[in-house]
Amino acid sequence: MTEWWIRAAVEAIHSTPTKAVVYLSGGASQALGWLMSLPGASNTILEVVVPYSKNSMTQLLGKIPAQFVSNQTAEEMALLAYNRALKLSRPGSSFKDLCNICCIGYSKQFLYATVMLGHVAHNCSSLPVLGVGFTGSLATAYTKHGDHRFYLSTRTCDRLWTSSVTLLKGLRTREEEDRVSSHFLLKAISDACKVSATFSSELYESEVPDEYERQVDEDEELQQIIDGKLCMKIYDFSGDKDTASEGMVILPGSFNPLHDGHLRLSEIALSICENGFPCFEISVINPDKPPLSFAEIKSRVEQFRKAGKTVIISNQPYFYKKAEIFPWKCLCDWGRHCCEAY
Repeated sequence: MTEWWIRAAVEAIHSTPTKAVVYLSGGASQALGWLMSLPGASNTILEVVVPYSKNSMTQLLGKIPAQFVSNQTAEEMALLAYNRALKLSRPGSSFKDLCNICCIGYSKQFLYATVMLGHVAHNCSSLPVLGVGFTGSLATAYTKHGDHRFYLSTRTCDRLWTSSVTLLKGLRTREEEDRVSSHFLLKAISDACKVSATFSSELYESEVPDEYERQVDEDEELQQIIDGKLCMKIYDFSGDKDTASEGMVILPGSFNPLHDGHLRLSEIALSICENGFPCFEISVINPDKPPLSFAEIKSRVEQFRKAGKTVIISNQPYFYKKAEIFPWKCLCDWGRHCCEAY
């Protein structure tokens, strides 16, 4: 039977809009049971992955880590989970909440457009997402030479938090150590969701957690997009926060500069997609040129701030790759009609 304070914490987490992807290995398994066994789990959990073997962890990280159980590995897992959460997060799962996405592409020679049906999150403040990474080395069937320890990290749009705990050996069973680590995982998720909850750490006096937290600034996010570690960053300058279930009309381009023709294209698409929400998208990666610099990205974003329009910064220059970021299903091609209207 779940203890009252665990139940209260989980219910509070599920009542928030935060969507989470959790990657964990080597412990904290009871926390997953607590999160999944109470009503409302689908409000919070987007995906859970347990890369338990070395091969599985290596595939997840895309490399063999210097140490499988370390602060660095936990942070990398949290960043991967956060990026995955960005891709999976969506503003509703029922049919009536589907977002009609009209994605338009153009060049100097021709204009083409495709109506899309799919989902996209607006920004981390309206639909916050969370990446959680956990890696541990706890008591097992044989006596371990090293410490019993675990590392935990959470990543949001503007915050990176990491904690490590070394447990006293021989004082707990594997199940008891897993419970201790599960408490920490649940507390970390609660803190990231900005939930105030009561927790029991069950640590001995000498078992002092080593924690640190730092802010993630805009330049770091943009660099991670350029490096392919994050898929996108959304700048919402529209001033309309009640847009979660509205149709979105996405116009990709370089916008160097943003001009009346771009705005007119957006208006045409909006006239076709009823109740549409205009949104522009810039890829920092160009297959034929170097990536955009921070100054170039910020200069182009500033145009949208002045125009009061939402812009997405991504790292995918091709439409088939954009489909991985904005899941959609092609319904029809109406480029000819859009050209005639333009």
